[in-house]
Amino acid sequence: MPNNIQTVKAAGTIISKMAAKMLADNMQFIKSIDKESDESFSQVNGYNPGDTININKPARFKMNSGADITAQIQDVVEEKVPLVLNRQRNVAVNLSSAEIATDLGLKSWAKRILEPAMSGLAQGIESEVLQDVKNSVYNTTGTPGSTLYDTDLMLSNREKLMKNLVPSDNELKALLESSAMRSAVNARKGLFQSSEEISKQYKRGYMGESDGYTFLENNLLPVHTRGTATGAITVTGAPTEGASTINLTGTGTQTLVVGDVFTIANVFQVHPITKVVTNQLQQFVVRANNTAAAGAYTAVQVSPAFYSATSLTLQNISALPAPGAAVTLVGAASTGYTNNVTFHKSAFRFASVPLVKPDGLDMIAQETVDGITVRVIRDYLPLTDKMVMRLDVLYGFAAVRPEWATRIFS
Repeated sequence: MPNNIQTVKAAGTIISKMAAKMLADNMQFIKSIDKESDESFSQVNGYNPGDTININKPARFKMNSGADITAQIQDVVEEKVPLVLNRQRNVAVNLSSAEIATDLGLKSWAKRILEPAMSGLAQGIESEVLQDVKNSVYNTTGTPGSTLYDTDLMLSNREKLMKNLVPSDNELKALLESSAMRSAVNARKGLFQSSEEISKQYKRGYMGESDGYTFLENNLLPVHTRGTATGAITVTGAPTEGASTINLTGTGTQTLVVGDVFTIANVFQVHPITKVVTNQLQQFVVRANNTAAAGAYTAVQVSPAFYSATSLTLQNISALPAPGAAVTLVGAASTGYTNNVTFHKSAFRFASVPLVKPDGLDMIAQETVDGITVRVIRDYLPLTDKMVMRLDVLYGFAAVRPEWATRIFS
């Protein structure tokens, strides 16, 4: 005989905990990145959409020499990355008390209703986050439009990450959609690898670990369609130190769209610690759509910001862009490319926070599992004469160290 669930409160707690676990289990990419610690928001009695928490990036220091440090004492400069809790996502369903009155009934309801509801919510959230990844990562490798995912391509990604001082802790992931995964498996079928990894390729049709990455397959990866900009594009005037906008000169009313990537002539990447200039042009990503007016792109928002040697430990480029310097965009105008991504888990941060819990409701509960918080509310709607349950998530996402990720256009 099934056991009765004694109180509405107990049922709400059980449902919210099950929902949070299902949601956490179904979000493949989000499972593989850092979650913001509860310490950042545990003292707040629930958040509202639009609230912000700040994430500190570790300070970087340069080595000194000699016994006298008088002129070599460095300021501690900790960059802060705002993480805006701007996405409240939910699923609402009709629900009677009888459906969850017993443990057996609750298990059946969870399997039939709650599990597919959380699966749909997970895919929606993950799709949004992967769009954010595409729009915030400026490193790219490979040839746009190429469908070959061989060892050289993946190692060139790893090379770029390592030169950006990604941690050497075996936490690199390669997130590929199915066509790219097929190419990756096919390109390695004759290579020497461990028998365990060969077995995964042969039996399951996907990569396990290879080329320094753990391979993951995800068909929510977005397509990026480049803006319409063609022809010569140049820097109109040098940006100011630390600026995250730049004025460019192009043609007519063509467009740059969020996620477009470009380089600027003679603006090279520097080593993150030693500040030695490399032979690699620094790549920049457009952070907001911009349409030219009579050929002028005004205040194009970009990442990273422009820090020359003047900014000491924050320096990320060899010199500020010079007026008239040529701008080169990655990919062909108005062309769509699937954006596969390689990354370290600490490149990104995801925060799922408690929502405000209003009083006077039939059922309200909120639980956190593996960094994912789900609020459950059930109440009577007199206008429709129905009992309705809603399951809500409030979250934010930020690229904390976008230099620890790369995009591969295919």
